[in-house]
Amino acid sequence: MSGRFTVDDVMKAGGCPSGIRRWFTARGDDLPEGVTLRSFMREGMTLEQAKSCNDAFIERALILKEARHGR
Repeated sequence: MSGRFTVDDVMKAGGCPSGIRRWFTARGDDLPEGVTLRSFMREGMTLEQAKSCNDAFIERALILKEARHGR
């Protein structure tokens, strides 16, 4: 599995760009260090950062990502 959680992973799990923006706005300061909306849209975040968000949608998207990669 790729070492990054990206916008493509969100889209493949049924998310949308406006939902990403709302999620980042709602999370505010409760994000992994160095992760911003701009950096996420550009390069995603590491899998460890994604897991540390403790978010049900992200957890489901990570499961789907893992399934796509046959692991």
